Amino acid sequence: MVGIVVMTHGRLGEEMVRTVESVIGRVAGIEAVSVDTDLEVVKAKLRRVIERSDEGGGTLVLTDMLGDTATNLALAVAGSLRVEVIAGANMPMLLKAASARGTMGLREFAAFIRQYGRDHIFWASEHGGSTDGTVRG
Repeated sequence: MVGIVVMTHGRLGEEMVRTVESVIGRVAGIEAVSVDTDLEVVKAKLRRVIERSDEGGGTLVLTDMLGDTATNLALAVAGSLRVEVIAGANMPMLLKAASARGTMGLREFAAFIRQYGRDHIFWASEHGGSTDGTVRG
């Protein structure tokens, strides 16, 4: 089973994990790490969280933005562990990752989740969204 770590600025990752748990219940092997203190402290915490979340299949680290501190730290730590890093995390990809993480190997899973995240970004008003929350067409 692939572990999942959401690493973001501030408490965004923690809130994303909390939202997933409010939708599907508690999910083992999913944790958040915030970039909010000394970077060496954050790096050490990330390493511990990655090691704890890996249930034998490696760990997928989702970060908020490419080129930011969270992504750079994740890449620095990933080099010595069985980790894949995807920048640009969104709620659809995290929800899918929580439910599909035991179905494929780490690299295949990373590619699948990246594509899933891309496929679930919509310009809702351009695609026939309505004020009652339904999408037409």
